Amino acid sequence: MIHSLPANRCSRPVTRGFTLVELLVVISIIGILVSMLLPAVQQARESGNRVQCKNNLRNLGTGAKLHETAQKFYPTGGWGWGWAGDADRGFTRKQPGSWFYNILPYIEEPALHDLGKGVVNQTLKHQQHAKRAATPVAVFNCPTRRRALTWAMPNPRYVNMDNNLIRNGIARTDYAANGGDVAFAGIPEFGPQANALTFTNAQWKPLETAGNNYSRDHNTTGIVSIRSEWTSSAIKDGQSKTYLAGERYIDAALYESGQASDDDQGWDVAYDWDNIRGTQNPPQFDVNANNGGGADFFGSAHTTVFNMVMCDGSVQTLSYDVNRFVHRVLGHRADGQMFMGTLYETSSVLGQ
Repeated sequence: MIHSLPANRCSRPVTRGFTLVELLVVISIIGILVSMLLPAVQQARESGNRVQCKNNLRNLGTGAKLHETAQKFYPTGGWGWGWAGDADRGFTRKQPGSWFYNILPYIEEPALHDLGKGVVNQTLKHQQHAKRAATPVAVFNCPTRRRALTWAMPNPRYVNMDNNLIRNGIARTDYAANGGDVAFAGIPEFGPQANALTFTNAQWKPLETAGNNYSRDHNTTGIVSIRSEWTSSAIKDGQSKTYLAGERYIDAALYESGQASDDDQGWDVAYDWDNIRGTQNPPQFDVNANNGGGADFFGSAHTTVFNMVMCDGSVQTLSYDVNRFVHRVLGHRADGQMFMGTLYETSSVLGQ
């Protein structure tokens, strides 16, 4: 006898899928969870970027201190726009290159510093200088703002560098040395004077008279200036109470274009807004101003704070509403204004 199987044993199991409404509900829930998680992820990323930025400044401060120990003065600011570093001209005020260039051997970049050293043929030497200027150095860039890459160089006008080569791109920096608490007296246009490389001491002397653009202090009160050789003893307000360098403001709309007048050169350019800033103006957060640049103040791409390294190598994270007077006098190495405690404590005492 053949026994038939029960009906429920023969039929195929019924599968039930999601309805459209259920699917939309699930997608909505996932979207809400992602929207809740994304700010936390971004906040964690920015927190990591700020830590890296502080480490960069700490390394720059250490490099400047090692330079001061070895050379007996803080790195010179070079000769002005149009001049790049030259390894055959040492570290004194005869060095045309930037303070960034001068600390390269002290931040584990001696090979980069020495590109072109001993090369007699000037064409080949300038090509080596261009190769250096197009080399990104990670410690010179804040990861919140932009990566260490080569960026556009629309109008290169260097005296001792192959300008055709750097049209392909140049490496920039997001930091600047403390040039003092007084406004720039104009960026000296010393670039066309290529014969300065052969100047004797007698030819330099009339350029070094008080008030002249090429006096050793260039009428500045900071740590790095034109052809400067400021010693630690010149920092009479104390190394822990004087800015060495910090983050600089840049027009956010022009990060990559090279169109901002204060961000059109590279880290290798000498005394210029690209790597020197003052404290006479309050710090500012980067905004999409698209106004061509020309800003002589510190600031950053961090939304609420900016970082400064002091002359003793310590790093301070400061709010943009830091007391303006305090910020200004910390740019002066010897004005007798020596504040105790943190900058935040001082700000609360003096008010805004």
